[in-house]
Amino acid sequence: MSLVAVVGDCSTTTSVGIAAAWPADEPCMVAEFDPAGGCLSDWLDVPRSPGLAEVAASSAPGTWSTISSNVQRTACGIDVLVAPTRAVEAGAVVAAAAPSVLPVLSAIASPIVIADGGRLRGPLTPLVLHADAVVVAHRQHAGSAAAAALGFERLAELALQLAVRSIPTVVAVIGDRPYPADEIASFVDTGAVVAIPDDPWAAAVLAGRAGLAIRLRRSPLMRSLTELAGVISAELRQVRSHDGRTA
Repeated sequence: MSLVAVVGDCSTTTSVGIAAAWPADEPCMVAEFDPAGGCLSDWLDVPRSPGLAEVAASSAPGTWSTISSNVQRTACGIDVLVAPTRAVEAGAVVAAAAPSVLPVLSAIASPIVIADGGRLRGPLTPLVLHADAVVVAHRQHAGSAAAAALGFERLAELALQLAVRSIPTVVAVIGDRPYPADEIASFVDTGAVVAIPDDPWAAAVLAGRAGLAIRLRRSPLMRSLTELAGVISAELRQVRSHDGRTA
């Protein structure tokens, strides 16, 4: 089991950050399943094809050989399966690919697949329902305690939906105001809450802008993403253990 769905605020940046922080001895890739459109081809300077559209249009979309043949290697060393950038095309491709591709990504033992599902705007998506673990990225409304509290009410509702389906969930809270992570954890009933600093410079570097790699690795954002990757990895090991597989 290896499929990790990342949904919510800043899901693309969070997905790339998790992949960048993932342990070097365990293969990892990022796949875009955001029906609102992909960003990775432009962010990470790779062609817009091949990608998920080519997988969906192939004669054998439900095979790992087809999927892997459309994965691209970026200059920063992260493997990506890109989605179309335009929303109408992306929505159609994600809907067409999901029934055949998601079961494969969930079943393979390697690589770990970090799948960017974008914002959840309604019921749980097929990506979330196939995932072995879900990361919900949530940005605090720093300027309004009332707006922040409302956001956490909705976050708690989503966490409950995932808990009812026994889907391991990690909440990545972006920003430390107005509420600290421990207070959020006591309100949102989920497996783990990881605090992610609001670090615009490092986030911009992850989004494909220029920056020093050494400085990025030492940034507060990357340190917290390394912690987040460790928590996710532990959740996957536990899922594999319950499923009778080795890590």
